[in-house]
Amino acid sequence: MSTNGSGDNLLTALVAGSTAAAATSTITYSLDFIKTQQQLNNASYMAKWKVPGNFPSSLAQLHRGCSALVLGSVMKNSTRLIAYNWSCKFMAIESHNAHGTNKTKTSAPRIVIAGMMSAFVETLCLIPFENIKITMIQNQSLQNDMVRSPNLDVTGSGVVGKHHKTHATVFSKQYVSPHAYFTGDVIAQYKCGKNYSKFQPPKPHDPLDILKINYNKHPSLTFLGTIKEIYLLKGLGGFTAGTFITFSRQIAISTVWFSTYNATRQLIDPHNTEQGWFGHNHTAIQSVGLHLLSSIAVIAVTQPLDVVKSHIQSKNGKMIYKDSLSTAYRLFLDEGAKALFKGALPRAFKVLVSGGLTAAVYSKVEGVVEVAGGQTLFAE
Repeated sequence: MSTNGSGDNLLTALVAGSTAAAATSTITYSLDFIKTQQQLNNASYMAKWKVPGNFPSSLAQLHRGCSALVLGSVMKNSTRLIAYNWSCKFMAIESHNAHGTNKTKTSAPRIVIAGMMSAFVETLCLIPFENIKITMIQNQSLQNDMVRSPNLDVTGSGVVGKHHKTHATVFSKQYVSPHAYFTGDVIAQYKCGKNYSKFQPPKPHDPLDILKINYNKHPSLTFLGTIKEIYLLKGLGGFTAGTFITFSRQIAISTVWFSTYNATRQLIDPHNTEQGWFGHNHTAIQSVGLHLLSSIAVIAVTQPLDVVKSHIQSKNGKMIYKDSLSTAYRLFLDEGAKALFKGALPRAFKVLVSGGLTAAVYSKVEGVVEVAGGQTLFAE
């Protein structure tokens, strides 16, 4: 519902925006699942041990973790609108016209600051749900690993804690799924590249390792079960992993998108002197082209950040990686430069589809809300 031509009121924007966010997240989630699984899998390592793969075998598996992403998207969208609306009002300048009437006005720099403030808050809200989503995807992948490789101890729990005569690690003796929780000895072997069990093996009844082994055998496949799993194994810190890299990715996405979009449209229409975002008149094909080029640029530049984020937010991320740079370096050494661009294709499809889909759903829901808002119950 519009108010004096000033745009949607907050309720309309919240309902339409939240519905659009939920619908888009649900429809495109399969691409998100495939992207995350590709990023966390090691195809060459799986091929070495002839592991048949952990890809989803049903629609239900393909949407594992969708609930977390939908809730996160709805909360992100709602928080963005509320925070932006509050920030603009908070920083508005009060002025008086010739008739002495009070007016509030927000300058362009203050609008930019309000946008940055809302982006900061919405990203904070999204991070816990991203951690839950990735754990749910890994749990489904781990279960598929165990089902399709019944003769392999894909968690490595049957080897650790024993005295070995050689310095060979468990990773060189068998396939260890990256989607399983690593016990203390496996983490030491992963970091140092040699078997530490003959020096100081973990206690056989270490409570944390026992809990990890239990969840490896019985991974949680529900939203609430995964929340309990993360809390028991990692505490509250398990929901905040990847905070810095998530902020870096979001800033990079906005910067690359707007820079590419603005530079490309200047090439299309170099004689237009308007500096505003809506000063250019483009054909439908030009608009699609601008969106396509901007999306490709975003994927090309920010994909390594997205890959690193997924690894840091993975089950063993905070235990085997120090920071974002060391994570990227470790991936580069282990799997080569291509590891930093895993999942680029499904993510590109998601980025391309999401923008138009969100706008379409928002427009439809907005119309329904406006019509419903004009109705009076039980009126004669």
